[in-house]
Parts: sequence; C-alpha cells; structure tokens
Amino acid sequence: MKRTSQAMPRPNFADVVLPLPLDQAFTYAVPPSLQDRIAIGMRVVAPFQKRITTGYVVGLAETSEVTGVRAILDLPDPAPVFTPDMVSLCRWIADYYCCAWGEALQCAIPAGIQIRGKKRYTLLPDQLAPGRFTDRQRAVIAELHRRGPLTEGQLAAVVGRTALSNTLQSLERRGILLAESVLTESRVSERTDTWARLLEGAIPGADDLATLQRRAPKQAAVYLDLLNGEPERSAAALCAKHATTSEVFHALEVKGLIERFERESLRSPEFEADAKSRYKFDLNEEQQATYTAIVRALEKKEFQTFLLQGITGSGKTEVYLQAIEHALALGRDAIILVPEISLTPQTVGRFKARFQEQIAVLHSALTPGERYDEWRRAQRGEVRIVVGARSAIFAPLPRLGIIVVDEEHDTSYKQGEVPRYHARDVAIMRANMCGAVCVLGSATPSVESFYNSQTGKSSHLALARRATNSVLPEVELVDMRLETRELGANAILSRTLEAEVRARVDTKEQVILLLNRRGFSPFVLCPQCGWVANCDDCNVSLTYHAHGAFVSCHYCGARRSIPQVCGECHFNPLLYLGTGTQKVEDYLLRSFPESRIERMDADTTAGRGGHAKILTRFAAGEIDILVGTQMIAKGHDYPGVTLVGVINADTGLSIPDFRAAENTFQLLTQVAGRAGRGDRPGKVIVQTYRPKHFAIQAAAHHDYAAFYSREIVDRESAGYPPFRRMANLAIECEDPLMAERYAATLGRVVQRQIEALDFQGVQLLGPAPAVVRRVKKKYRWNLMTLSKSGKRLNTLLRASRDAFAKECTTTRVQLKIDLDPYGVF
Repeated sequence: MKRTSQAMPRPNFADVVLPLPLDQAFTYAVPPSLQDRIAIGMRVVAPFQKRITTGYVVGLAETSEVTGVRAILDLPDPAPVFTPDMVSLCRWIADYYCCAWGEALQCAIPAGIQIRGKKRYTLLPDQLAPGRFTDRQRAVIAELHRRGPLTEGQLAAVVGRTALSNTLQSLERRGILLAESVLTESRVSERTDTWARLLEGAIPGADDLATLQRRAPKQAAVYLDLLNGEPERSAAALCAKHATTSEVFHALEVKGLIERFERESLRSPEFEADAKSRYKFDLNEEQQATYTAIVRALEKKEFQTFLLQGITGSGKTEVYLQAIEHALALGRDAIILVPEISLTPQTVGRFKARFQEQIAVLHSALTPGERYDEWRRAQRGEVRIVVGARSAIFAPLPRLGIIVVDEEHDTSYKQGEVPRYHARDVAIMRANMCGAVCVLGSATPSVESFYNSQTGKSSHLALARRATNSVLPEVELVDMRLETRELGANAILSRTLEAEVRARVDTKEQVILLLNRRGFSPFVLCPQCGWVANCDDCNVSLTYHAHGAFVSCHYCGARRSIPQVCGECHFNPLLYLGTGTQKVEDYLLRSFPESRIERMDADTTAGRGGHAKILTRFAAGEIDILVGTQMIAKGHDYPGVTLVGVINADTGLSIPDFRAAENTFQLLTQVAGRAGRGDRPGKVIVQTYRPKHFAIQAAAHHDYAAFYSREIVDRESAGYPPFRRMANLAIECEDPLMAERYAATLGRVVQRQIEALDFQGVQLLGPAPAVVRRVKKKYRWNLMTLSKSGKRLNTLLRASRDAFAKECTTTRVQLKIDLDPYGVF
C-alpha cells in the first residue's frame, strides 16, 4: 500500500522576538496571504505598542492560547535571513550574555538592511484654534504647515531636539497633530547595472546595416560590437568604449534590435593576492602533527576545540591554510577570524592566493553595501571561506566545518555594546552546534584558554620552533631609570635603542617602534597653578595632537582648539607633557632626516583602506621606520624587519585591571615576534622602568610557561578567572548623586537576590566608582560579581536586573551587564 505524505499544517501564529531589551517572544497572527511563505528565521514587519517595527520569527504554531493578538503586516524578505542553527546560536548568546534574543539576532545581520520604525507627524489645520502656544510649538506648527508631514528627526533638524518629544506629544493630545507609524527603508539594497543584449531573430540584413552605419554610426557601432562580440554587455562599458549615451540604446530598442535589462552588480572589497602564499609549503614535523590532529577531527565530523600554541613565525597560518583546504575537499566551509582590521588585508591576500575567488570578507571598515553583498554571497553558498574581524563569526555559511580564531587572546574579540559577546567563545559554541572544528591560535594564549587546554576542555597543540631557519630574536631590556638620569626625563629613545636604529637604517634594514599611546602629548599642564586641560564630558585629560593642531578626548572623541593660556590663572606658556606616537615620529624625523618614516595609529588609518596602504608600502620596502600603536604588533610578517623597539613597556602595567600583566606580556611578545623573520637575525630593545617585573622578564625570554606559572597562582589566590566567572553590573547616569544613590540600590538588590536564591560563595566587589568616573557626560559605578558557577551567575544577574528595574523609577539611570568583562575601568 502506497503511503501518502501528509501536508504540513498552515501556521496561523508566529512567535516573534524584537530587537529591544525585552526577555520574551510575542505572539502574532499570520495572515492567510503570508502563511505559505513564513518560516522560522524570517524577518517580519509588525505593530508593537504604538509603532511599527521589525522582528524575527523564532516559532510557528497552528493554534495559540494567547488572545487579542495583532497580525503581522509583511515579510520584507523572500527567504529566511537566519538558519535554524543561527537562531539557536543567538538564543545561546542571549541566555549567556543576559540580553534579549532579538538583540542577539539583530547583531548577526548586516546593519545596513535593518528596517526601523519612526513616527511621522501631519498638521491638522482644521483643529487649530485660538489658544496658548509655546515658541517651540509655534515653530513645529509653522514647519509642518510649510513642508507637510515630517518625522521627528526632520523636525529636530530645524527646531532642535531639546524637549521636542514633549512638544509633539502635547500637540498630538490637543488634536492638532496626527502621528502615524512608518517604516524607513533599509540603508542598503541590491545594486544593479544596466546591460544590453541582442534580440534573437532581429538581425538586419546587409543593406539595413549599411544604412544604419551611414545614418546613425554610433548606433551601428554599438550594435556591431554586440553582434560580433559578447551578445550581452554592460551598457556603461559600451558607452565608455564608443563615447555614446543612453539615447543610443533607446533608439536601438525602438528599432527592435536590442533590449536593456538590469543585472545584479556585487560590491566586493578589493584585496591583492599574496604571491608568496600561492603554493603550499612542506610542513615540518611539528606542523604535520598539528595538521594531522585537526584533519582527523574534521573527518570524524565531530565538534572539537584545539588550542594551537605556536611561537611567532612558527607557521600557524600554513597549518590553517592546509587544514581549511582539507575541509573544503570534504564539502565543508570555513571562517577565519582576525582581531584587527589591519590584519585583514594580509590574511585575505594569503587565502586569496591559495583559494582564488572562494573568499568573502566581513568587517566594519567595509561600506554597508560591501558588507551586505559579501554577507549574501556567503548566505547563497557562492563562497566557501569568510575572513573577517569579530562580526564574521555570524557569517551565514551553510556547511560550516572549521572555525579558526587567530590571535585568540586579543581583547578586540570582545564586543563593547549589547550583546557584549566574546567572538572566541561564540566561535566555540557555533562549532559545537554545527559539529565543526574550532582552532584557537596564538603565540601567547589567554590564561583562560591555556587553562582550559590543561583541564581537558580543549586539546593543546604546540609549535615550538620557527617554520624557517630563523631563530627568535634576542631581547635586551633597557632600564630607563638609569637613562633618564643621564638624558633627562624627556628622553624618547635610549642611547642603546637610538644606536641600534641608526645601525639598521645605515644597512637598509627595517625598524618597528611600538608606543601604545597615540597623539603628541597625553596632557596639557599649567606649570604655575597645576591646571590640566580636561574633557568637558569625561573625567580624563585632553591629548594634544600636533598634526591638525587640536586637543582631543580619546574616550568621547571631542575636539577643541589648543588652549593658549591656563584655564584658571591664564598663565602662558603651557607645558605639553608625556609622549605619544606623534612626538616619537617628530623626534625620528629630526634625528633621521634621510630615512623614510611612517606612523600607523588610529589617526593615520582612519580613511578607507588606511591600514592596507601603509602596510603595502612597508612590505614593499618603501618605509624604513614604522612607528605605531598596538596595531603594528599583531600577526604581521615582514622579513625586512630586523629591529623592534618598545618605547615604553610599562604603559599597560599601571592600568587597574587584573589582566594588566597578561596584556603586557602578550603585547611585548607579539611585537618582539615581528623581528628577524627573514634571513637576517632580529633584535628587540625594550625600554622599561620596571625591568624586574615578571611579565617583562618572561617576554624578554620568550617564556610563556614562566609567565603562566606565576600568573595562574596569582589568579587562583585572588579568585579571578579562570577559577571563577566574573560579571560587571554598571550604573550610568548624568547626575552624579543619582548615579551614586542607584549604585547603592543596585548593591542592596543584588545582595537580596543572593539571599533569596540561597547562592553560597557568590562574592560582590563594590559598588565603587569606575576609575574613569565620567565618560560621555555619564557618571559610572561598577559592581563586580564572582561565582564558581556560571549558571548561578546568569540566574543571579537576570533576577537582579528584573528586581532593579522595579526599584529604578527614572529613565535617566542605565544598568549595563557584562559577562566575562574586559577592561572595566
């Protein structure tokens, strides 16, 4: 007897999550016209409260017990934007990082395609009657009368944003304005180009062609080009070739000889292939062992995490390349994460040389259109490999087999805004859900990752020697306490480092100088009364920038003209104290006038392609000395570099962060690894006022084991990660007294929840003011929580958040929750 398949019931209801801080899904009715199209993972347009918004379908049902449901208005996409696996991954992000499911889904798609709702206001002249109106109300009425319906943003551009919402609501209540919810168009969409093609069966005879050539030579030239060449061509290309306009194509269409049509034109970032990476290198014994372990896991099609710890220059990238090649042969796709946009061109160049056009790139420096098109190429299966920074972990590859997190220790993998996820941890979870392999690579693994490899949570692989015949560079520590006695406190380069730089310049070798502080001088001081030029909105000093002649806040980005006199006693001249990359560059230009010197920091790389332009010139040998911040320390491979100098190794050690020693060790080790990667030996000069500090000593000896053995003892005695999970609850408010009061309220709320849940062993640190107490006009207080149980910590945070929301009676106070925080100061 033949079994007949039973049709799936039509979904009458959909569970929808919204990109708002709401911990619930909302049930909507699915109109009959949408029931055949709707699916889990689709975007919807739906009403919410008094506005229209977009949401994401996370569940479908034939029936629902919810009453009074509102209906979905539209489905803006022809197919789901999320696979079921991505929906599940974002649910995990929401659960773990204490955010809303909709907020997690929102961050997993290109920002340019997001559709937002807003209110549009229309003046009702018939409702105008004599009465009292404020000046602002009169201005709003006049503008709407002159221009017609406008959104709040359009009105704010004319009458100002201050108290505008109250003004509009007042006029709406009086019946003078009609408010309607409207949707804004997404910022990006598919880009198309006009093409022309021959119409079959419409080829004219020889006499007609001769007549066309005589009467309309440009029409004939375009037509014959299509007839004798490719029958479909870009109209723009034909116009350029024959110096003609669209009128020619219109005339040919009227004659029935051609037709015009639109063809999608993908916006793809341009990267040059790295010719050196085109061919596979023979793996040495260590590389082969790590490759074999990864391939064995790939062939099993089971989830496994590897920590690949390889010293700088040990050939980790070649292992990645060959492992990914094997994954592609198995029909699986790959994601490669890099921590810095500056690393993307070099990484993409290597992968493009090996895998040609099978690559997409995703990072924040792309235009919205480029990000959208690269994302869609991955979604449609047109590429097999995605390379990018943090957000590339959400690349919609359909058959994911391997994820590589290069420089896994880097703190830039941690997202600063909601959802505050760590891309490394999301990568591990995504690999788990897909049955894929996750490779965490680093010369200096994070303490947490190395600890996990020692306790069985991941497998440890090691590359202990460089892939070439080169050796790790010699590291020399220069005690700047002694140097300043001889040279003075304003010394930038020690005598040792300056002599080494001069020697390398004379022999046409390249030099990298690291100072992790941009600008010219970190603060401007009055020598008479001690006044310091501070930011008006942040509790930090303004940094003097000689290039461009301004002072700037590196927290909020505010700029001001350079103060000419003291802000309190009006004394002049002022002192510019401390050293930034601009001051180092200025000193080098004066000391080495014949050398080609370039600076690489956030100021010089701000433009499109800024990183790639500098690094391309450096790779070509067009720069002798490259000075910059930490972006020059990571992952770059330039054989011409034989000297690395660290201007001040102590800048990170003074930061009040339990990871300060770890971050310093990692930065020094990473930048030291840029030297001596070619045929000539390398040397590293580290200038420090704390030469005996264990992190600096360990970096000087390239000794991760020594650093870890000391650091892990300190972490265990203090109860810091990895021995306990940590979360930070931050209060922010523009009123300092209100911030302090609600911070105290938060502390009491969390303590009550600990007692109510009967959670033993949870420790609270604070509440206390943040080290940088005020940022962007908001005063900040922190409350740290520590627990051995991550599950208990999550439960406590959610309960505390909900309880605090009931006690917080003002919208002026914000509560921010950060799991596994980095740099909380």
